[in-house]
Amino acid sequence: MDGMTVLWIVVALAVIVILVALLAGASKTSAKRREEHQRQQNEQDRQEAYEKEQESRIATAHAERQHAAADEVEARAKRAQAESEEKAAEARRLAAGATERREAAKDADREADQHHTEAASKMPNNGAEEGNMPHAGDVPNVARTQEDADNHWADGNHPEDPRRPKHSGL
Repeated sequence: MDGMTVLWIVVALAVIVILVALLAGASKTSAKRREEHQRQQNEQDRQEAYEKEQESRIATAHAERQHAAADEVEARAKRAQAESEEKAAEARRLAAGATERREAAKDADREADQHHTEAASKMPNNGAEEGNMPHAGDVPNVARTQEDADNHWADGNHPEDPRRPKHSGL
């Protein structure tokens, strides 16, 4: 072999070694880039997971506040319903008392009319001057006796007053 051929072989080997070194360096750089990119991606994924966890905690706290508010509103609604039912029962009791009083007033009117008729029939002129006899509603309150005042419905002490416990129906 002559000197020129050896030179060309050495040059060719040098070129091959340089190319292999360049390829090795490029692959090493590429691997470092991939590794760095993967590390950044993992860091970004961890950050997103942390943010989602924070959002989840905030949403959970908000949901708990909403549940507490709903429970409070429900309790107020139940309390209002109970008060409403209590007032309705009171209204029914008062209406029953008013009905009893109307019936008692009608009975008293009938009794007064009956007494008036009896008194008119016992009069010597046999009721001819009926305008002279007072009716039940003609007597003013000041003319009532103390006994009438004691038995009056308005004071709430009358034995048949529906406001008394034995007549309340409760």
